[in-house]
Amino acid sequence: MSVQSAAADVDVDLRQLFASLARNWLRIVLVVLLATGLAFAFASLATRHYKAETQVEIAPRESIYTRPASNNNDTDKPILDEQGVATQVQIISSNEILKQVSQKLGLEKLPEFNEALDMSAVSRALVLVGLKSDPMEIPTEERVLKKMHEKLNVYGVEKTRIIAVEFSSEDPKLAAAVPDAIAAAYIAGQGAAKLESNSAAADFLAPEIADLQRQVKDAEAKVAAYRAQSDLLMGGNNSVLATQQLSELSSELSKVRANRAAAEATADGVRRALQNGGSLDAVPEVLSSDLIQRLRERQVELRSNIADLSTTLLGNHPRIRALKSQLSDLDAQIRSEAQKIMKGLLMQAETAKARENQLVADVNTLKAASAQAGEQQVDLDALQRDATAKRQQLELYLTNYREAASRQDRNYLPVDARIASKASVPSEAYFPKVGPIVGAAFAASLLIMAIVTLLRELFSGRAMRPASGSRFERIDEVAMPHVAQAPVAKPFVRHEPAVLQDSLV
Repeated sequence: MSVQSAAADVDVDLRQLFASLARNWLRIVLVVLLATGLAFAFASLATRHYKAETQVEIAPRESIYTRPASNNNDTDKPILDEQGVATQVQIISSNEILKQVSQKLGLEKLPEFNEALDMSAVSRALVLVGLKSDPMEIPTEERVLKKMHEKLNVYGVEKTRIIAVEFSSEDPKLAAAVPDAIAAAYIAGQGAAKLESNSAAADFLAPEIADLQRQVKDAEAKVAAYRAQSDLLMGGNNSVLATQQLSELSSELSKVRANRAAAEATADGVRRALQNGGSLDAVPEVLSSDLIQRLRERQVELRSNIADLSTTLLGNHPRIRALKSQLSDLDAQIRSEAQKIMKGLLMQAETAKARENQLVADVNTLKAASAQAGEQQVDLDALQRDATAKRQQLELYLTNYREAASRQDRNYLPVDARIASKASVPSEAYFPKVGPIVGAAFAASLLIMAIVTLLRELFSGRAMRPASGSRFERIDEVAMPHVAQAPVAKPFVRHEPAVLQDSLV
């Protein structure tokens, strides 16, 4: 007996594979129509949900005329950064604000937010078998807040100061009312926070002002007592009198020294001119003398007469000799007057020297007094700085307290936020969308049925064919030994797979 074995290599017959789609078109169409119909029924019967949006602008509402003086330089400071926007988003979606909105709109009375009010039979059965938690075990307020968080979406609009508040609900009017109420509650909460902060600031400043007033009074009393005790007299330019006098004496000493030096130099010049027989015309003090000027004029006149007479008379003529004698007398008078001027300059220099010595003594005395006054002035300045700092702090506190008190009395607390756009009642539901749902169901069911049909055809083996080039080899029979008295078992017939059968055909 011989057995033949075929090669296991097979190929996929794509033509046969895709032809299965045409053979099973009716089943595919029925399933697709069924899925599409179910999707249409779901979209038509599902509860409609509406969504509305309110926009809140974060911007300063303070008028330039009512802005506190301390904040006038902060107009260019950005109100919110990225973290600030995230903080305001969390505040808007906080449980505190949602509680206020829930109580205001009575959401706990609506089955949409309180599931325990209208539980279906299926839900009750699931609760009984333990497949669903019992909503009655959760407090009503917590159930309502959980539902509100699920339907609420708060986010900051990119690159703006706008925060959007979105809310969805089965009731279109409620979908618009809730975000408006949330925005209003947020703004009211910000105003209440400002009022609380303003009241806390006023309560803090009142005792601080009283304490500072007492401290300022004590500090100024210390300044006055120290000034009286140290006998510090103030001169011009808010300086100590001893220091001012020292400055004035130093200036006067410099002038006296300069005058003495000038007088000594002039007297020395006159002395050298008299001793050397030089001209006295180079000395300004000599030339400025009225007597010497008249003598010089007379001297010039005599020389002119001598010159005129010399043209007609000899040098030994009595008249010429008389004129020359007068000229010599004039020279003697000029030199005598110059000596007097020199003596006057020397006397002036001696007087200046005496004045200089006196001023030096006075300056030395004032130096010691000024040094002591300087040390006392340092202590006094420290006391004055302390008093000035406390007074400035007191004035600042008084200004802030007046602003806080006036705002509190007038209830003027502008919030840095406003509703930029209120939510409008939506006319169309955002869910369910019949067209997209039906289209998606049609496409998905068609794709799934096509894939299932192709896989079924592939796994059944009908889309397989022998690989090209495959051949069969004959295998020689092997003689098996016969066992005596062994019962002959019924031979087992193995059914070859359809793939192998097709390949052997």
